[in-house]
Order: sequence, then C-alpha cells, then structure tokens
Amino acid sequence: MRKVLIIDDDLELQELLKFSFQHFGYDVYQAYDGNQGLKKIKEVLPDIVVLDVIMPEMNGFEVIEELKKDPELCLIPVIMLTSLSHTRDKITGVKLGADEYIVKPVEPYELIARVEGLIKRYYENVDELTRLPGLVSFENQIKELISAKKNFYVINLDICNFKPYNLRYGYEQGDRLLKLFAGMLRSVVKSCGNDKDTLYHIEAGNFSIISFATKVEPIVENIISLFDTLSIQIYDEETIKNGYFVYKLKDVEIKSQLLKLAIAVVSVQEGKYTHHAEVLTFAKELLSFAKQQVKQTNENKVIQQ
Repeated sequence: MRKVLIIDDDLELQELLKFSFQHFGYDVYQAYDGNQGLKKIKEVLPDIVVLDVIMPEMNGFEVIEELKKDPELCLIPVIMLTSLSHTRDKITGVKLGADEYIVKPVEPYELIARVEGLIKRYYENVDELTRLPGLVSFENQIKELISAKKNFYVINLDICNFKPYNLRYGYEQGDRLLKLFAGMLRSVVKSCGNDKDTLYHIEAGNFSIISFATKVEPIVENIISLFDTLSIQIYDEETIKNGYFVYKLKDVEIKSQLLKLAIAVVSVQEGKYTHHAEVLTFAKELLSFAKQQVKQTNENKVIQQ
C-alpha cells in the first residue's frame, strides 16, 4: 500500500485529503508544521509528500530545501500546495526541487491523479525495496560529471553468491538482506564519505557509489568490516564452520560458497576519460574481474585502478 504524507497546518484540508487518499487505498500520514513534517518523512519514508508552502515556524520552501540535502530522502517526490498564485513562488518551489505545484483550492481527484503519476515515475528510477536510485540515475550522474570535468570515484559492489542464497533461504530473506546491506552502505557513506556522495542500487546484489571523498579506502574498509559482521548474523554456526551452504536447483543439491563482496574502485580524474561509457565499461569489467577473484579465493576482493 502506497504511503502519502500530508504536511499542512490547514486542519480542514487535511481531513478532506485524508478521506480522499484513503478512499483510493493510500496509507495517509499527517504533519501540521514543517519541523514535524521533516521528522515524519524520516520515520515513515513516504512514497510522496504533499507539502503546503505557508506554515508556522518552518515553511514549505525550507522543508523541501532540507529534504533535498538528505541523500536518503532527496528523491521522494513532492507536490507543493499554496494559496499564492505568483509565478515567483512557483519558480522558487521548482528550483528547490518540487515535482508539482498546485494552487489552492485543491481538487482532490486532480491531486490524486498527479500523485499516482509521480509515484509511477519515481519507481521507474528508484528501487522499490531499498529506496535507492538505480542504473539510469547512476549513468546520468556519471555523464554529467564527465561533461563537467569533475574528479570522483566510482565504487562498484557485488554480493557474490546472492542468487544461490535466495534459492537456499528464500526471496523474502534475500530481500531482508538487501535492505540491511543498503542501510549499512548508507551508514558508511554518511560517516566516511563526502556529503555529496551518492549510493545506487543497480540490480539484485549489485550496488554502486559515486564518491567525492579525498580517500576511498576508509569507505571500502568499513563496508567490508560491516559486511563480515552482517554475514555472521545471517548464518548458523554450522554453516559458518563449514564455510558453505547447500541449495537445491531442480532437485539437485549444490554447494555454494558463503556470501562475499567483490568491490571495484575506479578513480576518475579530469582528462582521463572523455566519455561516460568508458567509465561505465571499465568499472563493469573491473568488477567482473573482482568477482572471479572472489570465486577463486572465497574471500572478499577489492580491486582499485
């Protein structure tokens, strides 16, 4: 069930919108000022935010400005509501990152139609499980950085043996693992990276980081350390002792190595690459080589170029 957060100090409008959204099957969360709204966003991770501009203490512009600073929350779509019809205010909202702008009085069915369109577009670019931007966003960001001649790192990560893990422990457990891993990556990027660093979920057990940190070694080292701790939590003692688990494929029992990490780090310096496809291809090839090394050694592997 989709989650919508309404941030508005107009109690009458709040109740009208709550009734309308619930009628269409949404889970509705409410906040009545900007500060409360920001806290609610972090608590419930809504699929979309309906945000009033004029509110006490913290207005809607200030809320969206704070929202867009947070890598975990910045992609959540926002529809801004206001009684102001001035073009200047609409431009301000759009510049700050609002996806839609509706002038009050609000027609609930029009609002819901726009909400549905934005949520659909949101999940075309964001993984629904981990709430991280995906391949399209990753490629576009690299394209922009190459064009702007920026220096950065691409860190590609793959959870090796993830497919056998799914077959042995079930897809629900696999999804749980991905969410835990994504949360772990967020924590490491936040504590060890640059505040402009961005995390991406490419597919299944494949993730990427674009980092502007001076050194990426602390990021990589902390990821491996936390991943090893996570691995201990998801296996029983016997499996850890054996160093493998057994899964079935078409009624045939197959041994698989435990989950390990393959990591490829590519340093992108000004003038080193002239096209984003060069970076993407090289990073992919480097990760493939790291995965081969993991398979041969049954150990985590980091390759940096």
